[in-house]
Parts: sequence; structure tokens; C-alpha cells
Amino acid sequence: MRKNTVFKNDEGRQKILTMYDNALQSSNADIKSKICKTSFGDTFILEAGNENDEVVVLLHGASSNSTSWISEISIYAQKYRVLAIDIIGEPGKSAEVRLPYETTDYAQWLNEVLGTLCIQKINLVGLSQGGWLGIRFASSFPEKINKLVLLSPAGVVKTNGSFVLKAIFYSLFGKAGRKKINKIILGNQKVDPKILEFMNLMQNNVHSRMDKEYIFEDHELQKLKMPVLVIGGRNDVVRSIERISERFNRTLPIYTTIIDEDKGHVLINKAKEIIHFLQD
Repeated sequence: MRKNTVFKNDEGRQKILTMYDNALQSSNADIKSKICKTSFGDTFILEAGNENDEVVVLLHGASSNSTSWISEISIYAQKYRVLAIDIIGEPGKSAEVRLPYETTDYAQWLNEVLGTLCIQKINLVGLSQGGWLGIRFASSFPEKINKLVLLSPAGVVKTNGSFVLKAIFYSLFGKAGRKKINKIILGNQKVDPKILEFMNLMQNNVHSRMDKEYIFEDHELQKLKMPVLVIGGRNDVVRSIERISERFNRTLPIYTTIIDEDKGHVLINKAKEIIHFLQD
């Protein structure tokens, strides 16, 4: 395990954690926070809703943290006990430990978190790299998943080569280049300026992981026997939702695909659609 490789420097860490605290303070949702101890390191969790309700776990994307769910937590909390978990090794408040993608360590870590909280079964919603973790956990512990929701998930098809080349090229131009990468990711979709500010802050202050991406084998995907909802943007420049859907069509027994014609890789305000699927 590699430690202290997340933030580029202490100043960047402080900027991001200040943003984190400000997002919580400005939220109207009744959100509590807690820390769970695991053998992989401390894990920070945002929690809302009735603790006796069915559980929904929210997993954010790479170079992000649980504040990316702030605007939607209160919607989920009307019907569920919500746990938005800062993934370890990402720029949140959990341990700065980056686990290898080629092992099941991330699944084991999440299982320890749930065990600490005495939770036996969950609905899991994962965005991008959080979707990758959702697949890793669901294929490792399928008996612990009621329903699985994957938003623009990693790990199903390779990242588009054209996007990788552009990201490498623009990364050579410092802050201006990293800002350009975010504009490419967003494309023409309109987002709240605060989201773009959040993305730029992460680009400028976080070390992106350079590991070879892990693409799941068919036999791993075939372990996903639970109902699966996949949501993607038609204009996603990072990964093709059409190719993701085609692969799932060959490997998953029960799945539904929703393609948002107006969105790219960044998917927000999907809570109502997701809750409809969870309660169907």
C-alpha cells in the first residue's frame, strides 16, 4: 500500500478540506459524519436518513470525495439510510492509502466498513471509479448487494484512447491545461459553476493515479446476479455508454440501461431515477 500520495502538497490538502467543510456547512440536509476504523486505514463517512431504513451506499469517482453527493443526499434520505463514503486513497477525509486495483483489497476494505457498522446488505450507487469499486464489491460479495447502480462506470470497457491522448497533452500545460481537460470532460453540458470549481480544484491539487486501468473479466461480471441499473451520457468522451451497455448485454442476467442524451461523463441529479429503480 502506498501512503501520502494523494495531495500534491499541504496547501492543496488544506484547500480541498476547507472546500469539504464549507460544502457541509452550506448544506440544508441533516448530515452527520463518522469515522470507521479498518485494517486499511480510517474511513470517513457522511450519513443521513433513518438508521432503521434500507441502506444506500454512495461511492464517488476518482480525484473526488463524498461532497460530490451533497445536493442529492437529502433526496435519498427521505426513503433510505444514506452512507456517502470517502474512498480511501482519494482526496477526502479517509486514509491516504491507495490500494492496488488488481486485487480485491478495495472490496475487502468496503466489507470491513460495513461490518463495523453492522450492515448486512446494501443498495450501492457508484459513479465512474466508484462504479468500478461497486463492481469489485458486488462481484466479491454478491450476497451483500440488493441492487447495484452504476453511473458512467469504469472497468467495463477501456477508456477512450482519444481522451487519454488529449489528457496527457494538456496536462503538460499546468493549470490552464488541466482546466482544459475538465472542459473536454464536460463538453457542451451545462453545470453549476461550483461543480467546475470543484473539478478544477481537484485537478490542480491532487495526484492522479497512473496505474494501468483494471478491466473486469467476463467471469467477474457474471457474478453480478442482482438487478443492475447503468446510466451514462450519450456525449461521454471518457467511456462509451453504448459499448458499456453492449458488454453488459453479453454478461449480466438482469440489467437496465438509461442513456441521457444531453449529458457527458459528469452525471448529476439522478437520484429520483435511481430511487425509482431501487423501489421498483
